[in-house]
Amino acid sequence: MELNNKNLTNLLLVIGSLYAWWFTASAINPQLHYYLQQSAFLTDFSFFKGFARYPGGIADYISQFISQFFHYKIAGSLLIVLTAVGLGMIAIRLVERIAGKIKLSFSVIAIYLWLSILIQCNYYYPFYASVRLLMAVSFILMFDWASSKFPQWRYPAALILAILLFYCAGGAALFIFALSMIILQIHNSGKKADWLYLPLFALFSGLLPYLSYKYVFLVNLPLVYDLTHSKSPEIIFYAPDYKLYALYALLPSLLFIAMLYNRLKLRMEKAPTVSNTKKQDIHKKGLKKQDNRTVSTEHTSKVKTSASPVLWVAGQFLIMALLAVFTLNATLDKTLRNKLLVSYYASNEDWEKVLQSVKAVEGYDLFVNVDFNRALANQGKLADNLFSYAQLAGPSGLFIDGKVTSDIPFICCDQYYDLGFMHEAQHWAFEAQTIFPNSPRLLKRLVQINLVMGDYALAKKFLNQLDHNMLFHQWVDHYQKYIDDTTLVSKDPELAFKRKCEPSESFTAGDATVKLTKLVEANPGNRMAMDYLLCSILLEGDLASFKSLIAKNNHLYGSSLPRAFDEALVLYYYISRQDPVPGEIKYSVERQKQFTTFVNAIKPFGSDWQSARQTLARAFGNTYWYYLKCQSPNVTKAQIKRK
Repeated sequence: MELNNKNLTNLLLVIGSLYAWWFTASAINPQLHYYLQQSAFLTDFSFFKGFARYPGGIADYISQFISQFFHYKIAGSLLIVLTAVGLGMIAIRLVERIAGKIKLSFSVIAIYLWLSILIQCNYYYPFYASVRLLMAVSFILMFDWASSKFPQWRYPAALILAILLFYCAGGAALFIFALSMIILQIHNSGKKADWLYLPLFALFSGLLPYLSYKYVFLVNLPLVYDLTHSKSPEIIFYAPDYKLYALYALLPSLLFIAMLYNRLKLRMEKAPTVSNTKKQDIHKKGLKKQDNRTVSTEHTSKVKTSASPVLWVAGQFLIMALLAVFTLNATLDKTLRNKLLVSYYASNEDWEKVLQSVKAVEGYDLFVNVDFNRALANQGKLADNLFSYAQLAGPSGLFIDGKVTSDIPFICCDQYYDLGFMHEAQHWAFEAQTIFPNSPRLLKRLVQINLVMGDYALAKKFLNQLDHNMLFHQWVDHYQKYIDDTTLVSKDPELAFKRKCEPSESFTAGDATVKLTKLVEANPGNRMAMDYLLCSILLEGDLASFKSLIAKNNHLYGSSLPRAFDEALVLYYYISRQDPVPGEIKYSVERQKQFTTFVNAIKPFGSDWQSARQTLARAFGNTYWYYLKCQSPNVTKAQIKRK
């Protein structure tokens, strides 16, 4: 029956691991970790050298290799779960070295799995922290094996392993190793000499990071001591919290509890026993009862004895399952996840999924606003569905040019590439490279930009760098053909059209309207640039400029105007108290009737835009008229904050 208990434990561990894998893949989605942190692993030696120059760099290098597979949802989730299970299995092995076989093996792995998934709910969490911890517990296991095989060499082995671990995984991993090693030695050896060696080893472990900072490595002091560091860009800085501290402290805590349990068990075994007389009486009574025992009673006793361990494991599973369900859902920031999904799909130019994901985002967000507008623009529907999302930022919801912070350089680079403004796109790509120098997303974009600009040598340089990333060999092979045969660029519909869009003079202007005007002048057939320009003017509320510009470019729209432009023309003629003259661009009769209904509905509110906003949102919330009256920053005086 012991085998059945073990089988049940293994079965429940598989079920728990599958749930953790499912939750990580579907709810957390490691692709968003990969996307936000721009994980990159290059196979060239110069990339490795950057990690070999500081304590913990080897673990970071390994982490970069592993986390690049977060690019794939299924594989990334599996790697996260396997890392957590590996931590738990090593912990059980070490605990059983002290306490023998334990009945809590399921709970130990489950707690490691629970905490590991819990910290992954934070999209800023650097996976190298988990890799460093895995290296620390692995080194403890190596020390335990070495000290059991070669007990006379245990302290030299501890020193060598401590130095190697510090270099590979940093100071925090070293402290976990030192604390766990000391607990193991207190349990395994009762020699008085240990009371001299162990304090010295603890002192050595505390001073090693400081001495390396002072005399060996050119790093700052927090880098050699902290659990995480800010070597990565500050915009993805992660601040450790109680969950990560608990994960790191778990193994030393388990070893300490196991040591106390073992000592308590030994004391109980040495406690005074009952007298021999009582033992004999008990023995005699037992013999009499044994004679009267039936086969059925014996069978029942066996069932009761064997059922207890099964219920014990099932109880552990139930408690951990309830804990996981409630804490994981409460910890996961679904608002941030939904915003990241919008940005992720926009970066991959999956416009339909962008528009679907926007619906899941609660409240207003400026970056979601920009990506929503970009998705519409690439589908040719910007002017038709512009007000399907609250344009609370006005023109700033179309372009977000500004300081090089957050993902602004990425957004600007992609937007100007869409519009065909290659010099401006390259400017923002280089700005973004100062933050993420090896980002595959940037390298791919720089290859495309330079192919359009005809700078094949520079395109090849970025292509060769990207080729060191094992995930994008197929993409590299595709664009290598464009460098080998440069005539292919002019045959590619996307790249060939963008070559016709670049303004003749290279310039960088702070005002997006100026850039759009230059793009329209360079290529009057650039419909996306014209849509952006006209929508920007509309969001400013400049109806006169809008009327003048659309009249000059009527050839782009024909007789059926996009909805926002149609509504703007109705309003223009209403305010100017004019009627369209023959030959002029006209609004539709249907739109004019809707506007009459809107005017009648809004009259009772006067200048009370807040009351009008709440009442008219359902019937007119997606119209230009509603925007001007109730949502425009000119009316609301709203100050939209960036990330």
